[in-house]
Amino acid sequence: MLKRFLCLLTVLLLLPAACFAQEFVMAGFDGQESAKDWASNDFFTRMQERTGVGFTFQEYTDAAKWQAAKDGMFAQGGQLPDVLFKATLTSEELIRYTDSGQLIDLLPLLPENAPNLWALLQENPDWLAAITLPNGKVGALPMIQTLSTQNAMWINQTWLEELHLDKPTDMESLTQVLRAFRDRDPNKNGKSDEKPFLFIGPWDLKFFSHAYGVVANDYNLYLDDAGQVHYWPLEDSFAAFLADMRTLYAEGLLDPDGFEMADSLRLVTDEKATITYGAFFAPTPLYLLPLDHCQNYVVLEPLTAADGTQVYRDLNGQISRGTFAITSACADPAALLRWVDILYTEEGAIEAMVGKEGDCWSYAADGTWNWHTDDETMYRISSGAISITDTGEMPLLFPKAFNASFGDQAVTHVTSQCDVLAPYLRMAFPYYTLTAEQRAQVNPLQLELGRYADTAIANFVLGETPINDQTLTQFREELNQLGAAEMTAFWQSVADSLNP
Repeated sequence: MLKRFLCLLTVLLLLPAACFAQEFVMAGFDGQESAKDWASNDFFTRMQERTGVGFTFQEYTDAAKWQAAKDGMFAQGGQLPDVLFKATLTSEELIRYTDSGQLIDLLPLLPENAPNLWALLQENPDWLAAITLPNGKVGALPMIQTLSTQNAMWINQTWLEELHLDKPTDMESLTQVLRAFRDRDPNKNGKSDEKPFLFIGPWDLKFFSHAYGVVANDYNLYLDDAGQVHYWPLEDSFAAFLADMRTLYAEGLLDPDGFEMADSLRLVTDEKATITYGAFFAPTPLYLLPLDHCQNYVVLEPLTAADGTQVYRDLNGQISRGTFAITSACADPAALLRWVDILYTEEGAIEAMVGKEGDCWSYAADGTWNWHTDDETMYRISSGAISITDTGEMPLLFPKAFNASFGDQAVTHVTSQCDVLAPYLRMAFPYYTLTAEQRAQVNPLQLELGRYADTAIANFVLGETPINDQTLTQFREELNQLGAAEMTAFWQSVADSLNP
């Protein structure tokens, strides 16, 4: 009998940890129209083998359905999962559900149960401030992205070399370069088919604000070094911006379809196509072009303003909030925090992104890494079975150095170019979280002001409204009537509260 018991004990000890996994219910959004299946994805299998934590899944790939699911689970009588992963929780949701107690405050649990993340937050207190709600709670953990992902200016370096041109350094030299792109057939096909600068609507055009020493946010606001909030459309530099954009458009240097274009309509998929794009705003050229063509494009450093300033808008910052939250239904929040804390280490993040070294990828002698090329690996990559980091926003410290060491030259070129803007980046406004009452106050103002300003930009640039003292005065008067001063005062109070 004793011998039988010892044999049984030995067998039990040899069983994998996954057999004894703690089981939790996870709900989340993998990204619009993702084809991944969390239940069979290698990421969760690897994490279960490592931690003994497993899940049953409520996975969504439609944003509207995920929002409806969130609303339902937090409603009275709703069934809460244990954890929300890739949760896309808004600030309003985080405040509401931490106030109700349906989302637990993670802040007091982090030092003991998420030491890797806690160390990062201590080293970067602005990150901790960014995820801390006005009620003092941390309702969700972030994605930390130290790779610069901006709406950058990409320019065709091949065309510059073909025409023996230097990179433009200010608005005047950019104009000269774009004229050369228009007139001198840089793609050498004998046609006048070049599009010197592509853009999509007023939002893209306002990224030229840096050429006037301004980095304004989507509210058209910015905070100066003295802590003063400015509403950019009321300032002289905005009038200069309008005048320069009108000149570019009138000369055919801006895409004539820019106010009506969509990303999908300008996407080039044929690798053999003649490229007609001189410069454009985009996070990477992959938004417009096949990978092989991306090597022809480089990021422009910020154009120098008249006062010598070189700045560029930091679009997203390094923090994406609301990615991982634990609900009051969870019986063991500490276990889930230990699970997610692995993703805030370089090793854990790499494994989350591409799996274990030697499985589907390996390092080369020069320190670069690449995927294995066997059929099984290629199938697993193409089917999205290896990882879920490429869709949606998940809790993770992005492994920047590892990503930059990928062995594909085109990919490493694009990755390296993304960091060109890093020394010049400035957030238009510090991280903040508005309460529901504050949003109710400011959102109607922004709706009216934003709509009017963007419409006016289009009309000025298209030439439908002439640019002169009279029309600019009328423009500013209308902004003031719509509440520009009230808008500025509101954000000044927010800025003052962030730096008491």
